[in-house]
Amino acid sequence: MTAEDAREYRPTVSAVIPNFQRKKDLREALEAIKAQSYPIMEIIIVDNNSTDGTREMVETEFPEVELIQSPHNIIIQALNIGAKTARGDIILHQDNDGVLEPDAVEKMIRVFASDPRIAVVYCKNVYYDSGEVFNALRWFTEEENNSDGVFDTPSFHGNGAMMRRDVLEEVDYIEPEILLYQFERNISAKAIDRGYRIVYHPAAVIRHKISKEVRDPGFKIYLTFTGGCYFLARFYPAGKAFRNAFYYLVFGILYSIKRHTFKELFRAIRHTLLRLPEVLQGRSVVSPEAMRVLESKPIETAMIKYGALDAFTRRFRGSGD
Repeated sequence: MTAEDAREYRPTVSAVIPNFQRKKDLREALEAIKAQSYPIMEIIIVDNNSTDGTREMVETEFPEVELIQSPHNIIIQALNIGAKTARGDIILHQDNDGVLEPDAVEKMIRVFASDPRIAVVYCKNVYYDSGEVFNALRWFTEEENNSDGVFDTPSFHGNGAMMRRDVLEEVDYIEPEILLYQFERNISAKAIDRGYRIVYHPAAVIRHKISKEVRDPGFKIYLTFTGGCYFLARFYPAGKAFRNAFYYLVFGILYSIKRHTFKELFRAIRHTLLRLPEVLQGRSVVSPEAMRVLESKPIETAMIKYGALDAFTRRFRGSGD
């Protein structure tokens, strides 16, 4: 694509937000989307059967927003519904507690314009109150996080991510067994296997609030373990799948010691084993070239090191002081 083509690249954008019981946060998220310097063609809310007045708020304060009501909480599968309903060339996905900076969408569109192989561009997530960068896996240095760069990654952060709708259609969206965590990796694995790029653009920023529902320790370990094992079973060669599944088990044990979530971990193991035959029916191992990209940055080992082991170690060091 030439520089002139890039200047003329003006895709339509549909914003899709799954929602559950966060009326106040959703209001702020919608206001930020409407304030974007790049026009958003449509906004779609897929509400997971909220009872907090979300529907009334949207209908009264944002009548232009399309509200799809789910009869029960389908969590991230709501993104599938919203994306299949959307008409835009690009799908902007964010959490209901994310607040985009006014120029975030415009900056990500420019990145799409630079290379037709880019399937996903995602924002820098910062904590809503402190502005500290959310860098859980330590993929990027402070200098990189504060740059205008574009960095290839094996996956993306779903809060503040823009995805090409044609690519989502090509990869057939999100697998039905994925409830929340790992949906980004599923999309990424299939896109990368088809020759597309997943990129991070830290100049585009979204402020992220803490979600008590998602970060409940028991809920988190259940979703992390099941989603991770299902992902590996679908896309990884057997040897690498068993190795990384073991890493998930190590993470689950360390996390459960720290958070007292062994009951939820055992439930996750049981449910994973029960549904594994169904998942394996859709198994599609990615190419060696795609695997090199997927393994280019640590995920499971980084989860152990930064998501469980460091806090676990600090706790026991503290107890001995």
